[in-house]
Amino acid sequence: MDNDTKKPVTYEIASVKNDPFSPTFAGLLNQEDDTLLTRGQGKGIKLYEELERDGKVFATLNKRKMAVIARPWEVKPASNKRADVLAADIVREQLTRINFDDLCLALLDAINKGFSVGEVIWEQSGNQIVADRVMPRNQRRFLFGDRYELRLVSNANMLTGDEMPNKKFIVHSLGSKDGSPYGHGLGSRLFWLVWFKRQGMGFWMTFLDKFGSPTVIGKYPKNDPEGKKTLIEALSAVSHDTGIAIPEGMIVELLEASRGGNGSYESMCRYMDEQIADCVLGDPEGSKGSGGAVASAAITRNEVRLELVKFDADMLSATLNKTLIKWISEFNVPDATPPTVWRKIVPSVSAADMKLVAEKDEILDRLGLEPDENYIRDTYGEGWKRKAVVTAKPVNFAENEPDPMTVDEALAKQLSVQSASAWNVVLEKIRDVVAQADSLNGLKDDLVAHFGDYSTDDLVNVMATGFALAELRGISEVMDRYAK
Repeated sequence: MDNDTKKPVTYEIASVKNDPFSPTFAGLLNQEDDTLLTRGQGKGIKLYEELERDGKVFATLNKRKMAVIARPWEVKPASNKRADVLAADIVREQLTRINFDDLCLALLDAINKGFSVGEVIWEQSGNQIVADRVMPRNQRRFLFGDRYELRLVSNANMLTGDEMPNKKFIVHSLGSKDGSPYGHGLGSRLFWLVWFKRQGMGFWMTFLDKFGSPTVIGKYPKNDPEGKKTLIEALSAVSHDTGIAIPEGMIVELLEASRGGNGSYESMCRYMDEQIADCVLGDPEGSKGSGGAVASAAITRNEVRLELVKFDADMLSATLNKTLIKWISEFNVPDATPPTVWRKIVPSVSAADMKLVAEKDEILDRLGLEPDENYIRDTYGEGWKRKAVVTAKPVNFAENEPDPMTVDEALAKQLSVQSASAWNVVLEKIRDVVAQADSLNGLKDDLVAHFGDYSTDDLVNVMATGFALAELRGISEVMDRYAK
């Protein structure tokens, strides 16, 4: 706020035009990607397109894109007003017509290259202006001016390009820390991983050639130039023939390749693949360890990927809501507040995860806690309803009827233990871990550290018990606080 006027400063101060660290040229923004500047060699952003020739890069990028496309999308009206609902219906119809998933897949190219561009082809259809299709365009053809406007490089203007009209091009940018429309994609991180991998593959091929075809050594008498020539011809024949003839006095030997140490080109290439997966997917696909440690790593990896999917989907939806969705609404229902489009990101629960959740719910049920409808729907999805409540008739218990199973006895059945007393030892250890944990993520890691040698099923049960106890502890603390 301005100290004198008490009004907000509405103009841009730290603009790119007065940035001494990123001077503009001819009114154009500079591409600040160091990898393109130092290794592009005139290719520009095509350098990052070539990275997708690597199988691992292509597979992991494609997996990340497909994770977004696989989620259902929905168009939401801004309100229940008639104009807003009509605008949402028109947008939904047009997105279905242009194959919305294809459009999203093309724009997600920004993950690798930093930004992507799509040209909207408008046409008049009756009383509507329709987005007939959206054409993906090569990023190499575009520049950005110092007002962040999009400029198209053409045969007539190769230097600064021509400024493009409004409501024509969709630009999706990702990764820039300073708001640059060029973005900053994963290509700049992947380049060196792929480069080292390719170098390693080249050395590996040479290495395998040395083992497959030993180097030939020939020895000839001193001061015998003609003998040297004859020997070279004989050595050349070694690579083509199974047998050769050499003059008496000459020696031909095979030099077998040998090496030492624990390193290998294969392990180096595999390491680069792991780093590529880590860069694109947020966590390596492989996991060292066994038993419950693998299960825990898989759960963590799925959580990280879910966050990436939500990030990619939200960023893409935000771009589309500011551009195509808004344009369709303004062209056809100018009085309406534009609708929005979003993808529904619901966790994909694995069998192991579902078992852990179900075990925890079972324990909570035995302790007298009942989940509400929202929890059931969010956890287990749609299509579930509660069983009809049956009123039980009063029962007169005999004096000699055995006591109902205690909680500890019931929980003992969750693990491969022989008695409730054995379970109590395990339960006490779990309680200690829960008491010392500072977060749910920390609790998960601590449980794996203490019980990692258990079988997968037992570890799942231990973690379910631990999370249930943590939840009960939190409920107890809240109740105690309100009781005071």
